[in-house]
This record gives sequence, structure tokens and C-alpha cells, in this order.
Amino acid sequence: MKKNHFLPNILIILLSLFTIQSCELKVPVLKHSSGKTAEMIVVTNNEAQWNSKIGKTIKDWFAQEHIGLPQPEPAFSVVNIPEPKFKKMFQLHRNIFIVNIDEKIKKTNIETKKDLWAQPQRVIKITAPSEEAFLKAFNKSKESFTLLFDKVERRRIIGTFKSFADISIKNELKDKFGISMIIPGGFYIAQKGKDFIWLRKETHTFGEGILIYSYDYTDTIAYEPKRIIDIRDSITKQFIPGPSDGSYMKVSQDVIYPFFKEINFNNNFAIETRGLWKVEGNFMGGPFLSYTLVNDKSLKVITADAYLYNPKEKKVKYMRQLEAILYSLSFVEE
Repeated sequence: MKKNHFLPNILIILLSLFTIQSCELKVPVLKHSSGKTAEMIVVTNNEAQWNSKIGKTIKDWFAQEHIGLPQPEPAFSVVNIPEPKFKKMFQLHRNIFIVNIDEKIKKTNIETKKDLWAQPQRVIKITAPSEEAFLKAFNKSKESFTLLFDKVERRRIIGTFKSFADISIKNELKDKFGISMIIPGGFYIAQKGKDFIWLRKETHTFGEGILIYSYDYTDTIAYEPKRIIDIRDSITKQFIPGPSDGSYMKVSQDVIYPFFKEINFNNNFAIETRGLWKVEGNFMGGPFLSYTLVNDKSLKVITADAYLYNPKEKKVKYMRQLEAILYSLSFVEE
């Protein structure tokens, strides 16, 4: 009988693959990052540096007022940790910005790391030869830094919401609008029409709502601020009644005019709108946020809008959660 030399070769290959996979499984899993919503650790060489122009510049930027709120609230809550105290417990924080002034180096260097010590996490470090060089590099790239920290905040929030997403609402949005969105449990369908849906979440202390509506794209007027506001007001007047007869939601322009910004929304051109809403004929109101974009396949304009009612309480935390939900929107391929 001839010996089967093929079988041992197969065994060797399988054993090799098993060994490789076993090695891969030994790769340490990163711990979950820590930190409150929109909290940032700024690491400086020392405390004096934090009290200098460097610290003031960082605070003035990251802790500036969050856009579109009725009362001033910082976009980020900034905490300073001097480098000698920056131990492992702080390295697990979600948002970390590191300042390193080193007179020995000649050229400023900016490093950005994703999930360096924990996940989700963003670490940004500027090493510069002087205070002047640091400030120049920071001011040049500070808007990009904010986008990166905002992104990791959304990533953390939506990662949490995925575990208890409402599948029935997800299917409804797919069938009605051809979109996929992660809507956490607690929301329910309050009202819907042919090209409209209103999702609500109500508790004893606050209320949240998500509006999604669509219409045919004709031209770029769909991106014009006045058009965005007029469409929203027509939708809310028809579908979002207030607590008293004849009252309804509309965009408030009494305190601040809405803010508009062109953005890259999940690789789609979109207009971001932030502002305040009120109830015509009543005293209710609060902040809202929306994204207006076009589905290139269906040639439909779609707006995903979220609002908050949380009188007398801080609102940044909830608005960031709603922002993350809206950012989970993607178009479903046919």
C-alpha cells in the first residue's frame, strides 16, 4: 500500500494556522475609555504652563460656548493634569490633549492617535520648541482637533446605543426613507405621514424628539438656510402640536438666529443647522439640530432633525446624544 504523504502536510498547515490564530487571540484587548460626556484632559509639562497663555488659549477654544443652546454651556469640560501626575488611570480617558514644550527640538510635531490606551479614545499631542511655536500650530489646526474629539464622542455614544437599538423603528426608517439609523430604546413613533416621521422619548424630567422628512430634489435651493427653516416650520406646524389648541412648534428667531454650516456628513455634503425652537402660543422651547442632505440614488432631499425640551437643566449632554443618533444615518443600498 502506498503511503499517503498528503495527510501529514494538511495537518502541518492546520496546526500552523491554529498556532497563528492562538497568537492573535493573545493580543490584549483595550479597556473601555473613561470620562463624562464631552470631558477632556489636557496634559501640560507643569501647572505653571496651564496658567500661562498656552493654557488660556486651550481653554478659550475647547471650552467655548456650545452653539445653539439657550443658556451658555461649554462645548467641552476641560481638566488639567500636569505631566508628572499623568498616570495610567488618566491614560484611560476618552479625550486627551497633550502639550509638550521641548527647547531641544527644532521642529514642531503634531501626533494624533486613535485608541492608544483605551477605546474609544482620541489622543492629540503637540511637541513644540517654544510657546510661540505651540500657539502657531494649535491655532492652525484647532478646528481639526475639535472634529476629531467630536467624532470620538459620537462613537462612544452610538456604541452604547447599539446594544439596545429599536429594531422595529430601524425597519420602519429603512422601508419609508431608504435609510439606516440607530434609534435607542425609549423612543416611539408619535406621528407619521407619507414622507415624514416623528419619534418621541418622554420622561418625567425631559423630552426628546427626532423628525425625519423627505421631498424631491430639484436644485441647490434645498441647501439654502431660508428654505431649510421654511420647510421645517411647515412640517412642525402640520405635525407637531403644542399643549394648547392652535399652538405648534416653530423655529425661534427671537433670541438667536439659527447657525448654518456646510459639513462632510458621513461622506455626504450636508448643511448642519443649530438653533432654538419654540411653541407658537405657548412658553415651551429648547434647542434643535438638523442635517439636510441629498440621496444621490433616489434624488430625494432628506432632513434628520432632533430637538430637546429640558427646561432649567443643562443640555449639552443630551444634544450630543441626539447628534450621535443623527450621525448614525446612512443610505441603504437597493
